[in-house]
Amino acid sequence: MKKIGVILLILISFSFKKDQNDVLYENYVKAINQNGTVQFFLVINIKNLNTNEVREICTKGNFLQGAIHYEYNIPYTEKGILKAYDIALKNKKRYFEFKNDSAIANVGFKDYSVNDLKKLESRINFNLLVNKIKKNKKWSSYLDDKDLTLYAHALFNRGILTGENSCMGGSLIYVDPNREL
Repeated sequence: MKKIGVILLILISFSFKKDQNDVLYENYVKAINQNGTVQFFLVINIKNLNTNEVREICTKGNFLQGAIHYEYNIPYTEKGILKAYDIALKNKKRYFEFKNDSAIANVGFKDYSVNDLKKLESRINFNLLVNKIKKNKKWSSYLDDKDLTLYAHALFNRGILTGENSCMGGSLIYVDPNREL
């Protein structure tokens, strides 16, 4: 009987542990919801319907919403903003198909390549950096635009939410998911 209780306890503890996809979606939602001088980064998969190329990219939450406005020709009215927000929020798979060139450009589809990300990840031990961030509960780095986005991409995929402080330009900061900015 004790074995059944132990097994049941183990199963219950696993059921409360968040799946990595849950963490990524939660961070995605936080990035979509963010307004203000610090914009949060998110990672999405985009299919360029003009070329059929599909790739994972990192962009800011407000850039994704802007792309949705372009793609679906949604006006920037109160109702239109809510519609674009709703489209982004309901997309739990974080996968979008865009044909509109302005939408594709708005999310930065061509700002960096998959190879650029692989090169950075071969130079930087992001797992070690993630552990450091989780331990210290703070981190920031001044980077140029491309590296800033590449760092945000690598960290997002490891469950770390980051944002760019627009007031400070080029500063990528860790966003503690349990605190408001």
